[in-house]
Amino acid sequence: MTEKLCKTCRKPRPSYQCGLCEEFVCKSCTQFSGEENFSFMRKIPKELTHSYYCYPCFDDKVGPALKTYEETLDQAKEVYVFTKEQSKLTRLLKRTEPPYQVENCGDKEEALLKMSFYAVEDKFNALVDVSFKSKKIIIGSHKKAIWDASGVPMTVDPKAIREE
Repeated sequence: MTEKLCKTCRKPRPSYQCGLCEEFVCKSCTQFSGEENFSFMRKIPKELTHSYYCYPCFDDKVGPALKTYEETLDQAKEVYVFTKEQSKLTRLLKRTEPPYQVENCGDKEEALLKMSFYAVEDKFNALVDVSFKSKKIIIGSHKKAIWDASGVPMTVDPKAIREE
């Protein structure tokens, strides 16, 4: 009978198993990740959905994807946003793309950031005609709001934007 050993440090009785290579890994050699680290992506690749990784698999697959995700998230925070109430500013812009729809977000900021993330992924730098809708959910004595949002993605010239 062979004893299980950690892939990295060779200690006996490892606690976890790498989601990609399925080798055993001890707690100190395990990289923890999961879908929550990529929550704004529309479709999360299967290789990024595991909870535990060995160092080599994390460095090869998850690390670069996480870096790209964080860079995209930073860019999403810089997307220009024009609400429906600001339509006077955007009335001359052509809306050629179908609007993004996001549903069941925890708050307005999350809904907006998710749409902005989609815009950056699709190489846009603005969202126009952004609107929000909330729904109240009551579970026992706990009440909360869930937000839906929509917005049309487009590319605008930053020099041509003037504030109201």
